[in-house]
Order: sequence, then structure tokens, then C-alpha cells
Amino acid sequence: MNMGFSQIVSYFLLVLLLYSCNGESQRLRYQMYEDIEGAYACFRRLNGTHQFGCSSSRSGNVGVVHIIENQADSDWLVSNGLAGPYVAVVHPSMFTRSLLLTLQSSGKVNGVVMINNSSAEKPLHFSHEDTCPNRYSGLSQLYGQTCSVGEKSGWNPHGTSVLLMDWKFPIFYVTDKSHIDHLYKCYQKHNAVAHPGEQLERALCALELKSHMYAAVNSKKCMKRNNYQTLFSQVNSCDPLGGRNVWQTLFPRSTHQLGNGLDQRSSKQTEANGSIAVLAARMDSTSMFDGLVPASIGAVSGIVTLISTAQLLFRMIPQQENYDKNVLFLLLAGESYDYIGSSRIVFDMKQGTFPVKPDPSVAQPPPIGLQHIGPFIELSQLKKPADGQPLYVHRLEDSSEVKNFIKILQRNGNGLGVPISDKLPASRNLPPASLQTFLAERPDIPGLVLTEHAAQYSNNYYHSVFDDTASLNYIYANKSEVPNDSIQAYLANVSTTIAHSLYEHVTNKEYLGSLTADKNLMDELLHCYLEQNNCSLFQSAVAGSSEGEEKPLSYYVGVSHVYSLVSILTGAAMALLTGSPTKFNETDCHNNASTDQVYQYIWVSSQWNNSSSPKVCLQTTMNFSSAVSPAFIIDGYDMASGKYSTWTESVWPELTARMFLKPPFYQEVITLVLGIVVLGLSFAGVFYINGRKEILFSPGLPST
Repeated sequence: MNMGFSQIVSYFLLVLLLYSCNGESQRLRYQMYEDIEGAYACFRRLNGTHQFGCSSSRSGNVGVVHIIENQADSDWLVSNGLAGPYVAVVHPSMFTRSLLLTLQSSGKVNGVVMINNSSAEKPLHFSHEDTCPNRYSGLSQLYGQTCSVGEKSGWNPHGTSVLLMDWKFPIFYVTDKSHIDHLYKCYQKHNAVAHPGEQLERALCALELKSHMYAAVNSKKCMKRNNYQTLFSQVNSCDPLGGRNVWQTLFPRSTHQLGNGLDQRSSKQTEANGSIAVLAARMDSTSMFDGLVPASIGAVSGIVTLISTAQLLFRMIPQQENYDKNVLFLLLAGESYDYIGSSRIVFDMKQGTFPVKPDPSVAQPPPIGLQHIGPFIELSQLKKPADGQPLYVHRLEDSSEVKNFIKILQRNGNGLGVPISDKLPASRNLPPASLQTFLAERPDIPGLVLTEHAAQYSNNYYHSVFDDTASLNYIYANKSEVPNDSIQAYLANVSTTIAHSLYEHVTNKEYLGSLTADKNLMDELLHCYLEQNNCSLFQSAVAGSSEGEEKPLSYYVGVSHVYSLVSILTGAAMALLTGSPTKFNETDCHNNASTDQVYQYIWVSSQWNNSSSPKVCLQTTMNFSSAVSPAFIIDGYDMASGKYSTWTESVWPELTARMFLKPPFYQEVITLVLGIVVLGLSFAGVFYINGRKEILFSPGLPST
């Protein structure tokens, strides 16, 4: 049917009107709401039995802003607040377990926002982890609880377990100074009143917090829901936590000749029990808030010390030399969540599939079993001690092998200003450490944990947003002289101590050379991991690719199907600093996994401190292994058994926070009443018109 000219014009005007209204509504929205960019949200995690964290309603939680700066402000909200629900805005010093529980039980609070700008003073302590991290994992499977430290209870004395609670409202963290200033101005102008009743008579500053989580109950339920499919797609509720471990051996291990002119070591060196020393450190941490997980003491101190030690050891021992012992470097992912990375390695070792699944047709490293492990040294929380204080060795095993290795460490450390104290517990207690996972399967491993604390943690910000650069007292030297009293110099000396000790273990002779860890390398490593993850070293390691940004890394392990940037950059840095140059060009610089699983070949800058230097193809034994809990690969695994980690992370649609003016109570009542009246009139009108439709819509007289 052809449309008349008037109908076409009417249709065009209608479309134009709708488009104009939509544009006006968008502009009106931006006038009404102020988006709080860069706000970090608490989210939901689950294990085999419980859910933890935060969630909002599907449409978001709305509340009137109430700033809590002291106990009196909290009491006012709970006892006198009439304009609720509220969103409580608190400083870190007031962000405590007791306050959160009080706000939750009051029934008047719809959300919490913690504010903190960079110039604000940090609280004296701030840790939302349990007093005994990984309380039900590791050696607790073998000996029961291992949380007591002498007469004290718990390794983490300032732990509040806020991370391990299920909060009924969303919690956000805001650090942007301009947004914090706007929030204060809005509150002072509209919400600060002398009497509670006044809030009912005026427009009020309010916040909308949106962090709805799809997962609920526990990991078993949400993983089961993942199998449900809608008509068009499958919708995930949660994903397993996990990632990739980084591993590397000092000497290559293979039973095959590749035929490419590159020598391979025989596997005979790895067949002897106790022939492989292990140097391990964790790569992850955690906090309440998505995307903000610093770990200067908790993880970074161990990572950089291990990398520096590996680099020095590769320089000290020529690769063409042949020894009966080897060193395995392990950087583990997911250790904050019931030792995900280490438990997967132990599982694979028991299955005979670590580091790779055996394939006789391929040149590959032969399996490493638990029986092959000799001295096991774990680096944990290596903050510089107070003057005159030592590093501490924590251990369970009292064998001659472990005591002899400790003596070697002490001798090498004393010469470098790194005194080491041996800490043999009277009971079966070790600090929370990946070593526990290995000891739970083989208790006679000569293992030790090297750390700064003698008993309870001295890190007052363990697993929190404040375990940052300032906690480690780090100041970037930027290629200038590194002070001898700096954390860089101290960790370099720790690296030298460990490298010289491992050299003695591998070669059976004391190191008499002059090589030591590079303080400038340590300075750059700390800069990369703490301040700027697109630093020169990382850029050199990834050959100038787009990996990394001008901001600190986040050390949360993440979900298993998304590779962590920490693992990627750590593996690349290990390869860059320990790899051997080859003659391959960029096109040929890759490993053929169908024939060679011994080496990786990577295209990098030839100098770690100059990403613009000529590129070179490096051959390296660095590789990755899965850090996904065995609980998610064992068919029919009992999620409530507690043997393996069952942690998952909820899926969410969006995490947003925005500020707006909420109309006064009387205006809301008027609007509601008017809406009801209009609705009633509309029904009446429709009823009236429907009853008289024959008259109102009767056909007109025929035209003549």
C-alpha cells in the first residue's frame, strides 16, 4: 500500500521526535548522575561449602550518603537516621569488622564505600585475611590445625577475616581525590543536618552501587549451574580460580637428541632421589577489591629475589658443565586460595605428568616426582629486617641434610650482612607456605621457609590494598647508584646468599668466585613489579609488544581461562635473564612442540636494561604449567572434602558507582500519588472509551 505525502511527513516527524527525546534523556541522565570512575568493587568468591564477598541487587543498591569519621557518626546512623536506606562512607581507619557487622545488623545500610586518597595517612594495620591464612589446607590435612605460634594464636595477628564473610550489601573503594572531594561537598551541602528529621524535607546526596553477582551458595552449586543452557547460549555463573605456574630448571633435562646442534643433558641426573633442589616463591596475593591487589611484601619480595637468584646462578655455573644435581625454580600461582598452584604440581608429580605429560615420540623433560626433591627453599615475605635482626628459617625436618644446608646459608649470609637464624618449632607448625603442600604428601622433604618474621607476621598489611610500595620502603634509583642500606641492596645480598649456597649444593664445593647479584637489576625488577609494568625490562622481555601499562600490577590470581599478566611477564623476565642466545632469526625463533618440549625459544631484546637494543632469539628451559586445582579435573570430586582447593569467582555484568541527588521524601510521596492518580485516570479513560467505541469510532457518512 502506498503511503500518502502527509503520512510520510508524519512518520518522519515522529522518528525525529523520538530521536530528539532520546538525546535529551541521555543529556538529562548525565546532568542527574555523576559516574565515579575508577571505583574498585568487592565481589563474590565461593568454595566447596560457602560464599564470600559482596553483591548488590540486580538493579543496584541505592542509599543516602552518610560519612562516618568516628564512632559518634556510626551511632547517629544506627540510632537516629530516618532517611534510609543509607550508604556509609568510611575511611580505612574506620573500615573494621565490628563496624561492618554493626551496619549490616542495623538494617538501615544499603552499601559501604571506603575512601582513601594518596595523601592520606595509612592505618597502623589493615588485613582482612584470616589470622591463620589457608587454615584448612596444607599440613592441616596431615596434622590438624597448625595455626598456633608459641603461646599466640594465628600467624597474621591483625587478620579480621572480613575477606571470608558474606556481606549483604555492596562495598566499593574510591581513591580518586576529585570524586572524594565532590562526595564531601555534596554531603556537606545536602545531607549534614542538625536534626534527623530535616533529612526528610530536602533533596539528599545519594549513591547507587551496582555489583550484582550471578553465583551463589557454593562452588558446587554454581559449577552445576554452568551446565545449564538457555535457548540461545550457555550462561556461566562462576569460573574456577587459577592460572599458570612458571617453572625452570638450571640445566636442561631430556633423554633425546634433537638433531639441531643443541646439546641435551641425559636424564640420569634426575633419576636419583633427592637430586633436585627447589627454590620456590608465590606469585599472587588477594584483597577485597577487584583489580587492586598489591603485594610488595606478600609476593613481590619473593618473586624478585628468586629471579635475581636464578640469573646469578646461571652466570655462576656454565651450562656445558655436567653435574649430578639440578635446581628447579618454581613461581606458583593461586597460593592465597588453599595453595592452588603447588597442589596442582604435587598432583601432577604423583600422576607422573610434571612438568609435561610423557610422550616417547617427543624430546621432553622426563617426569619429576616427589622422591626427586632434595632441599626445598621457599622465599616468603622478605622485608628488610630492623638493624641487627636476622632472616629466619622455619622448618619441620631435623635431618642432617637440612641442618647442613642451613649452615651453608648462614656461612654465606654472614659474609654479606644477611644473618640467618634457624627456627625449629617444638610442634608441627610452619608459617602458611607452599612447602606445606609438598610436606603433606612427603613429610621427609628437607624443606625450609626463609622469611623476615620470627613468629607472627610483621607485615601489618597482609592481603590488603595497603601492601604497596611504601610498605617495602622502596625508592626507585633509576640507573643511578643504589644505596647500600636500601631494600634493593638487601634483597640482592639475599639473592647472592641463596645462589652461592645452591652452587655449593650442586657442585659439592664452595664458591670462590666474585660474582654477586646485580643491585641495579634488583632495582629495575622492583620498579617493574611495584610501580610500572611496562618498564624497560619487561619491554625487553616481550620484545616491545603491547603487554603492560604504566601502573602497578595486580597480583590476584584471576580465573583459570584468563592468563594472568603477572605469570606472562614473570616467565618472560626469567627467560630474558637466564636464556642462551641462538642464531635463529625472528621467523625461526619458536619451539616446535611436536618434536621439542625441552626448550622454549623467545624473541627478545639483547639487553634487559635497553628495550631498543638489537633483538635476539633466546633458548630457555623456562616454561609454564597449569595452576588449576585438581578438584576441577577429577571426575566426581567431592567439593566438601577439603583435600584440594575449590575456590571459584562469580561472574558479574558490571561494577559501577554513581552519585546523584535523591528528591525529598514529600516529593517522592507526591510523585507516587500523582502516578497512582494518572494510572487510575488512564484505566478509567480506557474503560470509558471501550464502552463507547461504537459511537466514538463509528464509520463516517459515505462520500458523494
